[in-house]
Amino acid sequence: MLSTTIRLKKFTEDVFFEFPWELIIKDWEGNAYSLGLKKKHWRNEPLVFHIKTEAAAKDVLSLNVMRFLERYLDGEVDMEGNLYLLPLLRTNAKLSLPAWDTFLLLASNLSRMFLFQDVSRARANVKSHYDIPQEALNVYLDRVYMSYSCGMFENPERLDVEELTRIGKGKEDKFDSLEKAQWRKFKDAVDFINPKEGETLLDIGCGYSGQLIIALENHPFGKVVGWTHSKNQFLEGRKILSRFDKARWELNEGDYRQDSRVFDHITSTGMFCHVGPRGLVPYVRNVRKRIKKGGRYMHHGMMNPYSNIPLDSEIGVAFQKKYVWPGFHWFTLNEHVKALEENGFRVIKAVNLTRHYEKTTAAWNERMMANKETMIKNLGEATFKAWRVYLAGISGSFSENGTLIYRIYCEAV
Repeated sequence: MLSTTIRLKKFTEDVFFEFPWELIIKDWEGNAYSLGLKKKHWRNEPLVFHIKTEAAAKDVLSLNVMRFLERYLDGEVDMEGNLYLLPLLRTNAKLSLPAWDTFLLLASNLSRMFLFQDVSRARANVKSHYDIPQEALNVYLDRVYMSYSCGMFENPERLDVEELTRIGKGKEDKFDSLEKAQWRKFKDAVDFINPKEGETLLDIGCGYSGQLIIALENHPFGKVVGWTHSKNQFLEGRKILSRFDKARWELNEGDYRQDSRVFDHITSTGMFCHVGPRGLVPYVRNVRKRIKKGGRYMHHGMMNPYSNIPLDSEIGVAFQKKYVWPGFHWFTLNEHVKALEENGFRVIKAVNLTRHYEKTTAAWNERMMANKETMIKNLGEATFKAWRVYLAGISGSFSENGTLIYRIYCEAV
């Protein structure tokens, strides 16, 4: 009978013989070999797996990907180099249908999150991800708005490590900085709204208040109001907003559903990813209750390409829900448009920002890796590893359109 090391080598050579980029496998007996066609990638380095135990190798052979990733968190596997290639292993591997059937069965047995996000569940999920130590978040978010959502770049196709990690100041930057991309995203929303003097704005899931800041700086809103479940975002956002007239802004820690006021306009950037598998239509209806007829609504966030395979059967999604980002769910563009049009909104246009989010998450990942000691100090080794898989992996998924992001411009009717 062939040894596990020989079986692993034969299996990976058969599966990845046409993998476009370079993959290096190291095993527990000191063997090392290179796979793939070594096509140029913007990160310009191979993805390296150091499989330290025979048990981890057997997970590869049985396609138990979730357990293999858990062994990485536990230290039985090392992953170094180009982790942006992780989601591309599946899409470019030459695997037989029976093997993928096995993989999907394994993944589909993972525990699922609650189907509907009530206020208490939403609070718990948001705090578990966004209320990690602020020192860790400061490492990779932009340094001006601390926006935890997709920016809008001048050139989203250009990925350069030096530019991604270079700290900008925002609007006046002469290079394509993460800080300027976040400013442009917020400016785009309030320019679309184009309010009359004295009108009001509600920002649902307002983060650190970046949208409120840009609204106050650029348009004659009478008052802007933000809601977030995150204590970090509430405390830091109030500091940032303190330079504005207090009569013109309001930042609240809690759920926007606690606010029964009706506003002239509403923005929401990324929040609807947290509403749960059955929450999209109730969310849109709640937004419509809080906006005046004729008001403009910016609906922005991650979406899933159409698939007949359940979202939770995808290993990247299952890993993120368990270790990084509990409670999220993605819907297709069609499901979003249908929910909006059937519940009181006219869709004016939709813009695909997928390449922009690929660059945003790449910037976060590169900034995090440049300061990994701070991340490990504040989060611990295992959580830092999970964040590496999350940020690099989702950036790679955006590059292959495995995950999408759209910005939908609407009007209440």
